[in-house]
Amino acid sequence: MNEQNIKTIMDNLDESQSKVEQNAFDAINSSDTTLNLVKQGNDCIKELSDKIDILNQVMKRTAEDMANMEKLTKKIEGVAGVIAGIANKTNMLALNASIEAARAGEHGRGFSVVAKEVGELAGQSAKSSAEIKDTIQSVQQFTDQMVHEMNELKQLVGEQSEVNVNAGEIFNKILDAAHIANDVSRNMEHEIAYQRGITDDIKKALQ
Repeated sequence: MNEQNIKTIMDNLDESQSKVEQNAFDAINSSDTTLNLVKQGNDCIKELSDKIDILNQVMKRTAEDMANMEKLTKKIEGVAGVIAGIANKTNMLALNASIEAARAGEHGRGFSVVAKEVGELAGQSAKSSAEIKDTIQSVQQFTDQMVHEMNELKQLVGEQSEVNVNAGEIFNKILDAAHIANDVSRNMEHEIAYQRGITDDIKKALQ
């Protein structure tokens, strides 16, 4: 093998190493980009997880508030029932009083007027009590609807949380693979640089 053939071989080797170096450089850039993208994805997943946690806390507090409101509504309903009972009894007493006043004739006229006013007040109390009961029933229906929607939202959030966890695990695996690819690319770069040094030494020796 003459000197010209050796030079040709070395030139070809040099050209091949240059291409390999460029490929290794491209691989490093690609793996760096992948690492950055995966890290951004992990950051997004973490941010979403934090928001899901906050949403869970808000839903928990809302559920507690709704439970308290339901208890308060039942108490009000109980009070309204007592008022209705009192109004009915008062109305009956007023009716009986009116009857007795009528029997008393002239002497019971003043008492009859009072009994009538008491009866009217009892009627107004009964009407107000009925309105309160209707309002409470509307509030109860609204509360029940809210509880139903909260349960549906809770289920959706739970499903989203599970999807988020799975996505996080996938991103972690991708991140591990990207780290390995990046390490391999950088090791390749070091090996190529080492071979480049040997090739340069050989070329200098042949000069």
